[in-house]
Amino acid sequence: MENKAFFVRYLTNQSVKVETHYIGEQDRQRPLTDVADLVAAYKPGSLLADTPTELLTLHYAVDRPAIAGDVLLTSIQEPVGSYEHPFIIKSKNGTGQGISSAVSGAPVGSNTGMVSGTFEETADTENTMSLLKYHHIADSLKNDNCVVEIVKIILSITAGEFSGSSFKNLPFAFLEGSSGSGKSQMGFNIKANIGDRRRVHYLLFDPPGSTSQRIYRNFENISKLFSKCYVADEQMYSPEASSPSCGSLFKESLYMYGFIFELLSNKIQSPTVSIGPKTGKDVQKLMARKKIHQRRPVFILDECIAISDQSLKKVRFVRNCFRSLGLGLVMMGTDSRAAKLQLSIGGSSRSDVPMPWCHVFGEFPAVKLELTGLPSRLPRYLKSIILNSRPLFAQFVAEEIANKVSDFDELMKAAFIKLKSVKMIFGNLYGQLGQVRLLHNAHCQLTDLESQSTNLKNQSTPLIHSHFAQLNGKKNFILMNNGCIQNHSASWRPSSVFPELKNDILLYLLLMGGKGFSACYAGDGKQVPYAYFLMEAKSNPDYRSHILYFSNAAQDSNDGMFLKSLLCSTVCLASHSNGVKGIGLKPFLLNLVYQLQIDKPDSEDVSILDLNRLDGITFTVPFLSPPNQKWPDFVQIPGSNFDWLSRTRNSESIDLKTSCGLFGESKDHKGVISLETMVNIIGRIPEAAEVELVFTRKLQDSYFNPPAPSFEIQFQRKGHVLKKAYYKIDASKPNTLLEPIEGLPCDQPDMDGVVIFFEINDRVII
Repeated sequence: MENKAFFVRYLTNQSVKVETHYIGEQDRQRPLTDVADLVAAYKPGSLLADTPTELLTLHYAVDRPAIAGDVLLTSIQEPVGSYEHPFIIKSKNGTGQGISSAVSGAPVGSNTGMVSGTFEETADTENTMSLLKYHHIADSLKNDNCVVEIVKIILSITAGEFSGSSFKNLPFAFLEGSSGSGKSQMGFNIKANIGDRRRVHYLLFDPPGSTSQRIYRNFENISKLFSKCYVADEQMYSPEASSPSCGSLFKESLYMYGFIFELLSNKIQSPTVSIGPKTGKDVQKLMARKKIHQRRPVFILDECIAISDQSLKKVRFVRNCFRSLGLGLVMMGTDSRAAKLQLSIGGSSRSDVPMPWCHVFGEFPAVKLELTGLPSRLPRYLKSIILNSRPLFAQFVAEEIANKVSDFDELMKAAFIKLKSVKMIFGNLYGQLGQVRLLHNAHCQLTDLESQSTNLKNQSTPLIHSHFAQLNGKKNFILMNNGCIQNHSASWRPSSVFPELKNDILLYLLLMGGKGFSACYAGDGKQVPYAYFLMEAKSNPDYRSHILYFSNAAQDSNDGMFLKSLLCSTVCLASHSNGVKGIGLKPFLLNLVYQLQIDKPDSEDVSILDLNRLDGITFTVPFLSPPNQKWPDFVQIPGSNFDWLSRTRNSESIDLKTSCGLFGESKDHKGVISLETMVNIIGRIPEAAEVELVFTRKLQDSYFNPPAPSFEIQFQRKGHVLKKAYYKIDASKPNTLLEPIEGLPCDQPDMDGVVIFFEINDRVII
């Protein structure tokens, strides 16, 4: 049912009686009696501009003297202009062809129109099934300790005496977790645990888009209406506006308060709702009438926008609208990071005595096998992998197992393809930087404060929560209104880190490449080499705002950091290209050359002539771990060949080591590698080395020329060095050659290992 148009005489101060749908209650008709003192006004240049203004008047029902017609809405001020009823847009010719519209974005004091929409959602079978699944899981998880702790805080915040004015320092809750960690599910868990102890409303900060998860589409209409309302209040958080504190907002007539008022008025099932501005006092009176003022409702805002400099005021405005009313508020979102919360603590929130400002929760229920739909007879290694991963990835793998994918490499490939279609991580800078960070030094923490200056030492990459990083340190804590964590005197300095391998193993198995799928893709979906991927991220105009550090989880240092990082990243990637059983030396070298290209060749177009020189070496490169992590013991996949990769400390005189006989070193010199440097490199080759890879920029044409000692004399006391064959590969081009280095031994019949120098393109640099 829609509102019926009604018409009254123009500017006549008399009572009128009309029949219409009463906006205050659902599906009722009643006389609108004793409406006196109608105001006629219009605003040139408003959203009504497409309609000739001579055909329109805006009528307003007020309980005070009429004002002159044809006045600008912006001139209607207190005490005359504090109105609580909608404008009626009326055709001046009285033919009954009324025009219904909503005028948004005008000053609040002028109350220029209504925001229209519906709380009622359109039924869709697949969306509904998704919603039912979330509710089913919530029933199983609602009593988990993680959920109980959050609900305990929320209930305490929303209980007790009702303030006669605004709540000025009411804390709120923030769910901190990167993509796929179960934040949205946590919202439903909270609602299930609260039950009938509070009214709980779940909605999205921004309406869902065409690529949003199905669960979000169940809340599309309410989220659209919500966003319309805060957009209609945009003058409150414009660049020129002062900080929107709880105290200042409470007195204003706001569409946000109107939204809350209508929602609490039980309009959820109404076909259409028209929302006008309300004050904080209006909403408080409504809660008192409904006897919910001492157990106040809870709002769960999902998919909150990133808390950036541009949106800080908007986030603060929306947040403080709820806080000022004493309502419970839980905020979360893929791109909303607790690390940015400090920046949004307004001056009005601070006090002489520090008080709790935000309860941060980063601990969520672990995956339960019975909730994945998988049988309990699943192989132990597969159970362990699923149970030690984030819920989203566990769900993807479970779905592919249900589709009868049994080969482990095929399972990872199918799950990655699904992940790639759901999470658009490769088409934006944040995703690219996060991927690079994951590959080059997965568990190295990074200060997570964005620079406020141009001094590079203060800048850092945000570590991309949409790309699966998380806060380092304590999971649950209270952030005080002075920017410190409770019981700490120093200002909080958040840092981010990717989870440890043992706690999120599918993160690494899916996003570090495997058989038939790469770790690096361009925005168009094409597989690309790591070096190209890295250089594309660097060329992004926004890159300078998010400097990528190539520090070492084992030791923070600036000595040759980039080439060391490149060595570890590309070796790790190449080791994955044939899946979990490992890869032979020759195909490994082909893929390694591919990863070092700065253009976009197809991997099958890469060639290395004379690789047959290595036929005498039987060596398999295992499926290597990310740098400085070790595969957990539960990864016992039949036929697999796993090993760890270590990016070492400077004191170890080697840059990369494994337990399988693969080692690596890097020398990022501006000029060619001198004889002295060559002697040092060779002298550091470990006795356990079967294959050593050395990344350099350029070698001399020859070494150990007279009058210098020959190679054999120089290393006569290092027998293991004499038994190696030495080659070089120009890795700056996709079609290259394995060639000897003049002055160093090669093609030895009794060789027990090989040392290969890679000449890296000078353009591959950060």
